[in-house]
Amino acid sequence: MKAIIWFEMRKIMDRKINRIAMGLGILFIIIVNMVSICGESITIDDGTELKGIAAINSKIESENSLTTELSEEYLTDFIQKYQEKSNGGFDYSLIKQAPNLYPLIADHYAEFRKDWEWEDLNRISTVNGARFYENRIEKIDKVLNADYSYGNYTDKEKEYWLEKAESINTPFKWGSREAWDNIWKSICFLCFELVVISVCIAPVFAGEIYYRTDSLLFCSKNGRTKLVHAKIIAAFVFTVFYMMACCLTGLLIHVAIFGIDGWDLPVQLWNTIIPYQLNAAQACMLNLIIIILLAALLTGISLFISAACKNQVAVLAIDMLVFFGTVFLQSSKTSRLWNHICYLFPLHVVDMRDVLKTYNSYQIAGHVYSYIEMIIIVYIVFTVLFTIFAGHIFKKHQVA
Repeated sequence: MKAIIWFEMRKIMDRKINRIAMGLGILFIIIVNMVSICGESITIDDGTELKGIAAINSKIESENSLTTELSEEYLTDFIQKYQEKSNGGFDYSLIKQAPNLYPLIADHYAEFRKDWEWEDLNRISTVNGARFYENRIEKIDKVLNADYSYGNYTDKEKEYWLEKAESINTPFKWGSREAWDNIWKSICFLCFELVVISVCIAPVFAGEIYYRTDSLLFCSKNGRTKLVHAKIIAAFVFTVFYMMACCLTGLLIHVAIFGIDGWDLPVQLWNTIIPYQLNAAQACMLNLIIIILLAALLTGISLFISAACKNQVAVLAIDMLVFFGTVFLQSSKTSRLWNHICYLFPLHVVDMRDVLKTYNSYQIAGHVYSYIEMIIIVYIVFTVLFTIFAGHIFKKHQVA
């Protein structure tokens, strides 16, 4: 069986168009990560504009020099000093000294359902201290108890989310998140590799039909059993290994330049209302797992379409429609069920920075499932179903 799987793997990787697609995919990862790094810029105190690696290193140094944790005392003093120096206005010379902390604070104190503005920093009352962590729970409470046109949270969902939010360790550890912010973006770029996966998997079954080798295949020993199973296993092994190769390519670029400093910072430094007890490294790993599950689902769907369709181009077209076309589907103002379905569409789950701060939950049979739990469950179930159907359809294929 191992020999058959390896043979099918070689068939996927030796196909000329697949090699070109894989090569372009790796090249894309290298280019897009380097462009992301080079696109960073910051102006330092003497007016010099730093770009690329120098800009990121400057941000890392300035953020790390602030404090080791966001205590109430530190935040109160930090906000008061800004308000005194800015004289009620907006002072960029102060902002650039803490380019991540100031936006975090402004967003934290912004009114629910309103985008923050720099002027919000001067509206923060510190008469009774910053009340940073009290304000966090109050804001989460407003999110859960707001009146939504498409349906409100149930009491069980409110209890579930408040319990998770209140269990987060405080005060938050502080440090520069720049290195892991770039690693996170690098992982998100992997979603574009789904095109490569689709190109490579499309001919697994359809190619046999198109080139009329299906008759030879089915006439061979175990042609409708072991060989079909080997094709399916080879497709998934290829998908995982290729996605990991792309991930490691992007990861090595960032680790080689910036190291892994800040791996243990809490995800609340990306958004304070995130209710999950995760650090930066764990969140990035979770993001990678979700994208690999997404790639596995694409593989299952591609195998299913490939088994049912003789045209490899049609397989690619349907894959792109299912995965990238769903981004144009709009959420509803009246149907919570539709919104729950919409949240599970592929391109809505790519970036964990958005997923983690979303208080989206699914109550089924009296049990509350978080957004992340439902993504994992749904993607695994549908991957298995499409794969089973793919094998069944191809086994039943009648040779002309």
